[in-house]
Amino acid sequence: MLFRSTYHHVDENIIRKKVSLRINREYGFVRWYSQLKKIQRYNSLFPGLFPEILNVSYDENEAYFDLDYLKGFRDLKTIFTERELSKEEIEKIVGALIDAFDTLHSIPLVPNKGASKLYYKEEVLQKIADSCISSDFESFYNKNDVYEYNGQMVHGLKNYLNELENYFSELQFGEEETIHGNPTLENTLYSFDENRVVFIDPYEESILDSRFLDYSQVLQCSSSHYGFINDREVSVKGNILSFDGQVPNNFNLFNEIFLHSFNDEKSLEVMRVFEATQFIRMLPFKIRALEDDKAKYFYVHACHLLSKVFK
Repeated sequence: MLFRSTYHHVDENIIRKKVSLRINREYGFVRWYSQLKKIQRYNSLFPGLFPEILNVSYDENEAYFDLDYLKGFRDLKTIFTERELSKEEIEKIVGALIDAFDTLHSIPLVPNKGASKLYYKEEVLQKIADSCISSDFESFYNKNDVYEYNGQMVHGLKNYLNELENYFSELQFGEEETIHGNPTLENTLYSFDENRVVFIDPYEESILDSRFLDYSQVLQCSSSHYGFINDREVSVKGNILSFDGQVPNNFNLFNEIFLHSFNDEKSLEVMRVFEATQFIRMLPFKIRALEDDKAKYFYVHACHLLSKVFK
């Protein structure tokens, strides 16, 4: 039984987000409610950047809230998958996304001293521990030091933990910002007619409210192709993992143009480290959804990304 769902309520032409009031409240209702409150705040701070909340209610054992259905808008993952886009079209999409991020990140926040270390503890170490509730994943994590990933040899996470811990112990931001928290391409809607981006499904439990965290989740999809791969099958045979699908070139061209917006090597490094940790953060969700093979594949992908940073 699903404990949360999102669907287009055709009769009322709204988007309804439902969640169980009983099942898996930590990964369901608590996150559902924090998202509701974040959308409420952002509708006041950034009009037009998120869909409007139309109603909040419940029936029997489920709560729900309704959002305005945005005609003519589709998520970027779907847009990039459907047809080949021209370079000019993708440049316009990147421009609209950067404009939306500039608006979203326009309110500075005083950083919490030590939050980077807490991020490492919670979003790396704790997420691995939470994922090991699956004995299958626990065995995969503990018994393999080296994996074959798409034809390349990749060391397991334990080889990078000391460097990761040091990295986050030293990582400091002069300021933080209001952020989305989960702006994957699937959570980014775009209208060709309006040349405008609208975000959906913000995430509150980010620990670090840094714009680099938002940018890294764009890379999670455009560089690492998370959304596209997640919709398809991966091959996991022992410690040999692969994905044999053909990723549309739209993702790669978008990624190239998006990265041209950043020319500071330190910023790019931070984004790359965050990109890797995104795949660790998601692991408990995959395990709870009984997607152990996807959890294994994306875990090893995180290790692959870290191998590029910590050479």
